[in-house]
Amino acid sequence: MMHSFLFKGPTYIKYGVGVVKELAALCAELSMTHILFVTGNHVRKSEEFAGIKNCMDSAHIASDIYSDIPTEPTVSIVDAAASFLKEHHCDGIVAIGGGSILDTAKAIALLGTNPGSARDYMFGGSGVVSHPALPLICIPTTAGSGSEVTASSVILDEEKGVKLSITHNYLFPKYALIDPTLHLSMPHKITISTGMDAMTHAIEAYTSTTSNAMSDMYALTAISMISQTIGIVAKEPDNLEARGTMALASTLAALAFVNGGLGIVHGISQAMGGLAHVPHGIGNAILLPYCLTLNERYAVDKFVAIAHAMNLSAQSSDPSALAAKVPEAIRRLSMEIGIPASTREFALTPDMFPAIIKETMAYRLLKCNPAPVTPEIVEDILNQSYYA
Repeated sequence: MMHSFLFKGPTYIKYGVGVVKELAALCAELSMTHILFVTGNHVRKSEEFAGIKNCMDSAHIASDIYSDIPTEPTVSIVDAAASFLKEHHCDGIVAIGGGSILDTAKAIALLGTNPGSARDYMFGGSGVVSHPALPLICIPTTAGSGSEVTASSVILDEEKGVKLSITHNYLFPKYALIDPTLHLSMPHKITISTGMDAMTHAIEAYTSTTSNAMSDMYALTAISMISQTIGIVAKEPDNLEARGTMALASTLAALAFVNGGLGIVHGISQAMGGLAHVPHGIGNAILLPYCLTLNERYAVDKFVAIAHAMNLSAQSSDPSALAAKVPEAIRRLSMEIGIPASTREFALTPDMFPAIIKETMAYRLLKCNPAPVTPEIVEDILNQSYYA
């Protein structure tokens, strides 16, 4: 009998070409009269942002802009942005950008109504969320993080040198506007990095020990869409249909992991990102084949389903033979789109491994991984991915 489960998806999703034009109406619906745009400097200077800002001005919705946000947002950045929001008396937030921007915006929205620092509400902190966050609308410009539909915000604690998350149901955005026209200017490196981040979300959610029938449906659909499309967007960045497919697949993968969980890939990658600043999506892509090899025999039936979703075939009728094709297929896909083969290309060094292992073993979703995880296993994967 199918086990009971709870599926969380409170964010309203609007998908399609041009849906960003509905932003002003949605702000009015949420009673936003003075919004804070949270974005990056690149987006702030774009024609697309100028058009969005003009629409808000025409609708007589006041706005301020906070764009001093680095690739790896820190506690101090979030705290400074929250102070800016309060000083300007903003009553809602519109976030436009990639995962780091959206994560930052969620943390700002929480601090807009709750006292203290972002550090207080991060994993292991003493802060208690007492009030709903300010209303937030997320407009992703990348297809990977899925942050537009999640209740977590991953922030770098610069004092500890680790990435930690703030997780609370109040962090779910009110609306996510998925408009593929905003993805057309995405650089190649970000396209492949975020795309493989979404693939990792989908696969880890699907093979998680805490997955359910609904999260499995979203995850498997995302795996199929990404495997068939990421190569196209890597070669044809102006292909709007392919961009739209990747944008939707990213959101589906996020809905899957919000409800199904993640695993060892994200545990190691998050630790590498905090300590060695390895880009999250690239780190996931490099680690994924090694972690799949670890997990394969613990979830053969699901690996067979992944193989079918990726249109893989086996000479043998043995399910294990088909399942075994998945890690190599992922490695080959990453290589074809230009993902580095090794973590050596970044600031990571073997002397960092003990700290990464420690952070990985403390990762709260490690329990969802199909295979048991020990420090020795993490060390082995770090060595394999480094010396590849």
